[in-house]
Amino acid sequence: MKKNTCLNLTIALLLCTLICGCQSAPTDRQLIKTTMNNWKKAIIAQDIDAIMANYSEKFSSIEAKDKEEMRKGLGEAIDSGMLENIDINLETAQLTITDDTAEFSIIGDNGEEGMAFTLKKEDKKTWHIIGEPSKLTSYDSYTSAYGDDCVLHDGFYRCWDIYVPQDLKGSVPLVIDLHGHSENPSHQRAISGFESLANSEGFIVVWPYGLANSWNSGKACCPPANRDEINDVGFIRKMVTKVSAQYDIDPGRIYVTGLSNGCSMAQRLANEASDIIAAAACMSLYLLTPEDPGYTPVSVMTILGTNDDLYEPGDTPGALENFNTWKTMNNCTGDYTVTWSSGDSHAWTYQNCENGTEVSLVTIDGGSHILYKGRGTDIDTARLAWDFMKRFTK
Repeated sequence: MKKNTCLNLTIALLLCTLICGCQSAPTDRQLIKTTMNNWKKAIIAQDIDAIMANYSEKFSSIEAKDKEEMRKGLGEAIDSGMLENIDINLETAQLTITDDTAEFSIIGDNGEEGMAFTLKKEDKKTWHIIGEPSKLTSYDSYTSAYGDDCVLHDGFYRCWDIYVPQDLKGSVPLVIDLHGHSENPSHQRAISGFESLANSEGFIVVWPYGLANSWNSGKACCPPANRDEINDVGFIRKMVTKVSAQYDIDPGRIYVTGLSNGCSMAQRLANEASDIIAAAACMSLYLLTPEDPGYTPVSVMTILGTNDDLYEPGDTPGALENFNTWKTMNNCTGDYTVTWSSGDSHAWTYQNCENGTEVSLVTIDGGSHILYKGRGTDIDTARLAWDFMKRFTK
């Protein structure tokens, strides 16, 4: 009798599966992968509503304080073309589940973590993205060389990509082009326009790698580099020394530029490495460190868009506050003058500053956070930056 009962139950289960379509409930691992697969499809389709459907209303992260701010950021990334042809490999992703919380890490082709997410189970069948992992970042992938060239610095390989135009003659300028937070040299190289300028203007350009795609530009920006007190100023100094030993670099014409976190890092370099930096001109962020005791005036241009939330002061200085900080640091006197304009966009410049330096604020009317020609503006901001920097020497 017992045997027949078991047989009947087995038959019933088989019939339920084959005829009724009954299935076992999906596991949390499967549900999370479904969420992330939906997120990937929406990213590729550049459908902002579909993307945000995978985020929790309680979302908060390093990049955005809430879901609405994240929506704005992703919308801006779509408008600027940053999400075009993005490569997201979920097959090699790493997933760790602890109770109702999970950490999902997308691994890049170089074996290092590219993007990371924290998800939470908000009902029995749904996992939503609530932020980014709080665990300390692993720097294990930086124990071997990568990129075009490297130096060993503080126990890690610190590396960069480099472009050297053909037929350079004599000592030439060096431009350091720094990527933004969560970005990389390849993307910065593709969007900034400095490779094309290197060809036409005759200079060498380098794109350094920030550890874990970040730069320690000060307490306000950006993790994990700032949190872990990474010595990025020391790395850039070593990089300049090595590149200068390999190529005929004019030591009086070393310039630095960059975007967002890369812009605040560029200004930190102008402040703390003023002995080697001739000028800085960068997009979409500010100086986030106090004046260095050894600072000597360096010409600085910052380029900001009026549609960038960072234009006005908040968690960081605003455009005008940063402008006045550099005015004070460079001991500028007199009023600023309008040195460039295009429609409602303009440059305000203090021209009477110590050591023959200048301080300039370029305001791009309607410009967004990603601020290169064809991406957030029609104005050639890289050309503006280069035309400013090249006028100054040490």
